[in-house]
Amino acid sequence: MELKEQYSDQARIQLNFASFMVIAIWICFGVALAFGVAFHLVISNVFIAEGSEGTIFILSPLMYSTLGFIFSLIGSAAIYPLYKLWCENMRGQSVKGKFAFISKGT
Repeated sequence: MELKEQYSDQARIQLNFASFMVIAIWICFGVALAFGVAFHLVISNVFIAEGSEGTIFILSPLMYSTLGFIFSLIGSAAIYPLYKLWCENMRGQSVKGKFAFISKGT
């Protein structure tokens, strides 16, 4: 089997739900980390109780990161129909970067 690649720096795409969610999972993971750290800093500076710093320090970022990930993932799944409609009206989403269009020859 022979692979033929054609390179370009711009493409028009429309992701299916599975591909959209794969990208969203990575974005949601980043949002969750940022949300957890930021929210922990706010909470730990405002609502620290005497004697509970160790428990709050360990549980807060984990809880807030998990909540941020879950809500971001739900939001991504909920917005997909709007993304699909927009892509259908615009004939795909125009993206720029490095792309290799692969055609498999026999």
